[in-house]
Amino acid sequence: MSRALALLAAALPALAAAGVRPAWGGTLRIGLSGPARAAGEGADPADLLVMRATSAPLLELDARGRLLPGALAEVPAAEGDGRVFRLRLRPGLVDAAGRRLGAADLAARLGALLSGSPPSPHAFVALPIAGADAVLDGRTHTLSGVQILSATELVITLAFPLPQFPLLLAAAPAGLPGAGPFVLAGPALAGAPLRLVRNERHHEGRPFADALELHARDARIAARLLEKGELDLVLRPEALGSRVTALPALTATVAVLNPDRLGAGTEPLRRALAAIDRAELALRFVRGPAEPLATLAPSVLLPGAPPPAAPGGTAGAPPPQVVLLADAGAADQRALAERIQVKLFDRGVRVSLDLVDGATTLRARLAAGDFDAALVPVTILAPDGALAAGQIAWATRGAAAARRVMAELAAPLEPGAARAAADRLARELALVPLVASGLRASAGPALEGLVARPDGAIEGGRLWRLGGASP
Repeated sequence: MSRALALLAAALPALAAAGVRPAWGGTLRIGLSGPARAAGEGADPADLLVMRATSAPLLELDARGRLLPGALAEVPAAEGDGRVFRLRLRPGLVDAAGRRLGAADLAARLGALLSGSPPSPHAFVALPIAGADAVLDGRTHTLSGVQILSATELVITLAFPLPQFPLLLAAAPAGLPGAGPFVLAGPALAGAPLRLVRNERHHEGRPFADALELHARDARIAARLLEKGELDLVLRPEALGSRVTALPALTATVAVLNPDRLGAGTEPLRRALAAIDRAELALRFVRGPAEPLATLAPSVLLPGAPPPAAPGGTAGAPPPQVVLLADAGAADQRALAERIQVKLFDRGVRVSLDLVDGATTLRARLAAGDFDAALVPVTILAPDGALAAGQIAWATRGAAAARRVMAELAAPLEPGAARAAADRLARELALVPLVASGLRASAGPALEGLVARPDGAIEGGRLWRLGGASP
């Protein structure tokens, strides 16, 4: 019995008790705050939904966050000093076109995450692997730390011990493209929804729905369409309708300072930003579920008491004028930037806002050092504090900082000690964690199977509508 059928069998008693039988077929229409792109390589919720629906995750997470086999036949265990992992793909794995997938495809996927200019925002998944810098620098396309042993088996050697590495393999970007429960029906036309159709060759069996349609809708229109039954699910910050599920607050917004421009004003400005009431930011200036971000990872991933306040540091005043870079196209970033502008003005700092529209432009400006301070939203994809902090470091400070953060936080630490270490690393990297935010899933009355994974992902292949076919 496939794992999909096993999951269905486990759910059947509760469904039968409720007088409900899962139905097959139909098109599920999902409303999103922005357009879904066919490549699925971005980092906003629409991109991640496409990536999750069209790729086969190497490892899965159960409701408690425990790892389960996915495209890999088993959960790999660390060997030696925690730097070596043997991966074995399940036999007979194919993509939607029927092409057999094996160890070479997985090796190519890991290398592709580090290739390109600029590199993918998901490169953090492969950063711990030996030889990552050579791929990032364009000197090679293959990772020296990946050794193919057979058609379905390979060994990965890391640059440093990281027992949590299998959790990176469970992140959506590590999945094998083209082998998920759905496949792209074709390129999306301007203004038209992106359509995904079921993959008959998916290794877990066909999904419940025949197709997913992803629609970009603003909140007011989405609420009306949900009420009329013309959308089955809406993923937005706002609560729409009566069946609303708050997804984990796993998008971290971090303020990044540029010491090359700010010089001696870096630490005073960092302290001024850290003194802003982050609870107020979360409560009043974020539309979705939100919480203050006390340290370099959301509290759901790095639990424990908040670290004690750090010493004041070098005396001095913050610079009188600062340009704050932010992506106005990302959810709530403009509102946060404007509130920070007001709060810093109260502390004698005149802030000019430099608003760009798009994560690619923001990343390019960060990489070029073309900013005084910047707000950077990072959607955390790995359900572990050390890996989350490393992902934030990659997005804000680059590869060396990300590896340093992962390595220092990977060691077994008590929760309080881990948060204190993350707080210290944030100060040393001139980062100020601000808020963690999430989305809400608003379901129509006929939608069933909506369960959020511990990493905040929605499994499109397990959604179904009462009665099956679309009305």
